Amino acid sequence: MQVAALERMLINSIMEVQMKLGYENEVIRFYYPEKALLNILKAGDSDDEIKTALKEFKAYVKDRLGEIKITKSQDRFCFLIPPEGARYVWEQEEKSGFLKEFIEIIEKPGVKLEDIKNVFSRYSDGKYICESCDGEECDFILYFEDPSRDSYRYFIKFHDNHGTYHRFLSEDVKDMGF
Repeated sequence: MQVAALERMLINSIMEVQMKLGYENEVIRFYYPEKALLNILKAGDSDDEIKTALKEFKAYVKDRLGEIKITKSQDRFCFLIPPEGARYVWEQEEKSGFLKEFIEIIEKPGVKLEDIKNVFSRYSDGKYICESCDGEECDFILYFEDPSRDSYRYFIKFHDNHGTYHRFLSEDVKDMGF
């Protein structure tokens, strides 16, 4: 099981929230579909295997993220990160210059695809992928050729005068049919 990968995903998610909204010494919740959780943990899908993996995960991250609470409702897991986990990420984790710049540009009124591509280019020496997407929630999917730089797929949607995004791990994107 890959508990370190799940920790990294949660830390990245906490960092993303803090870059958008700033730091607050409060509880943060994240929701993950069961399939996405199994993908990241590389765990079997039996209830016992999932319970064992999550117990191992909670013990693994306790010193850094605190006493995480994990609940399940239908096919979705909720990770409740206590304030000390948010504080740890804010104080100890190196911030991603790419993510910060990406969030700043996507939030600007009138953002264009070229603006976003310029950010990707600066952080990859021009080695990134931009694919058209014909979906209700997505016009383009951008990601780095080298996943060690950033392993997420960025789903970009342009609206009248602004852009929005969602980011997913590559394994989850495959499950989504992209």
